[in-house]
Amino acid sequence: MSRLRRRRGPGLWPFWAALASVIAIGVAVAATAGLLLWIGLGRPSMAGHAPLTAAELLDLTRIALVVTGGIGGVVALVVAYRRQRLHEQAEVRESGRLFNERFVAASAQLGHDAAAVRLAGAYAMAGLADEWPDQLHACVDVLCAYLRLPYAPDRDADGWRTGEREVRLSIIRIIGDHLRPSARTNWRDHNFDFTGAVFDGGDLDEAIFTGRRVSFQAARFIGGVLHLERARFLATVSFADAQFGGGTVDLRGAEFAMPPVFSHPADQPPPGLLLAGQP
Repeated sequence: MSRLRRRRGPGLWPFWAALASVIAIGVAVAATAGLLLWIGLGRPSMAGHAPLTAAELLDLTRIALVVTGGIGGVVALVVAYRRQRLHEQAEVRESGRLFNERFVAASAQLGHDAAAVRLAGAYAMAGLADEWPDQLHACVDVLCAYLRLPYAPDRDADGWRTGEREVRLSIIRIIGDHLRPSARTNWRDHNFDFTGAVFDGGDLDEAIFTGRRVSFQAARFIGGVLHLERARFLATVSFADAQFGGGTVDLRGAEFAMPPVFSHPADQPPPGLLLAGQP
C-alpha cells in the first residue's frame, strides 16, 4: 500500500531568528518615530544642552520603562504565537496519524473472510472519505478497486464467498448515494475506475459524474440490472469491450456531455444495454 500524503502546516522560523526579527523591527520603528519627532520639532541642536533636571530624568526613566515593557510584551507575544502554532501543527500530525490508522483498519476489514466485517469496512471507508477531503480520492479508489476484484456469483464456483453479492451491492449503493443531488457529501468530482469490474446489479440511478472520466471498460455485467437511469455524465465515459453476459445496464434517460464509447454501432446496442429512446 502506498504511503498516504499527510497535510503539513507552514513551517516556523527558529525562535531566536523570529525574536531577533521582531526586536529589530521594533527598534527600527522606534528610531523612525524618533527621527520624525526630531524633524517635527525643527531639528533642534543637541550640542550645548543644559544638564538634565530631576523631572527630565524621571520622564526619561518612564520612557525607558515603557519601551522595555513594550519589548517584553512583544517577546511574550512571539512566545505565545509560536506555542499556538506548534500546538496546531501537533494537532495536524495527530489528526493525520489517526486518519491513516482508520484507513489501514478499514482496508483490513474489506479483506476479511466474514461478509459482515467486509460490509462494515465499506461503510468505514466511506465515512473516512467524507471526513478526510485530502485523501477522499484514495478512499473512493479503494471502494472501486473492491468491485474490480474477482467475483464468483455461483455457489459451486471456486472463489465463492458467503454474502459477497450483498457487500458489492452495498458498495455500489454507497457510491450512488454520494453522487446524487441530495448527497450531504458528494464525490462527483472524482474519477471512477470500474475497468474490468464485475457487476451483478446495482443502483446508480440519477448519479452525477463531473470528474474527468468514468471507465466501465472491459467490465462484465453478469446478472441483475445496473441502474443508471437519468444519470448525468459530464465526464468521458467508456463501455469499450464491456461484456453483457446475462446482466442489464439501464441508461434510459441518461445525459452525456460527450458521446460514450461503445464497442458496437450506436444503432445496434447489444442485448442487455438499454439506451435513451428504448422502451
